[in-house]
Amino acid sequence: MTTKTHEEMRAELIGRAARDEGFRAQLIDDPKMAIKDALGIDVPESVSVAVHEESATTAHLVLPPSPQLGEAELAAVAAGHGDWNLGHVYQSHPHA
Repeated sequence: MTTKTHEEMRAELIGRAARDEGFRAQLIDDPKMAIKDALGIDVPESVSVAVHEESATTAHLVLPPSPQLGEAELAAVAAGHGDWNLGHVYQSHPHA
């Protein structure tokens, strides 16, 4: 089984949304279900997914996670638990 990168999955979702208006609507309305349907991936409850549609007058800039650790991450690192490199977790926020 081949593992796709985040960029490959994103490209697949965007490409399908460009070809299929029904999928595009599902991706906007229920992104987790659309991702499961398209890629067979269950997005965990702890991960937020937001889909934003650009227009001629609106552009979106998505920033990667901050390199600064939060309280929970610092506590986990101090206790010797978990992977504090959170670059693999992608969350979109509706603040764009």
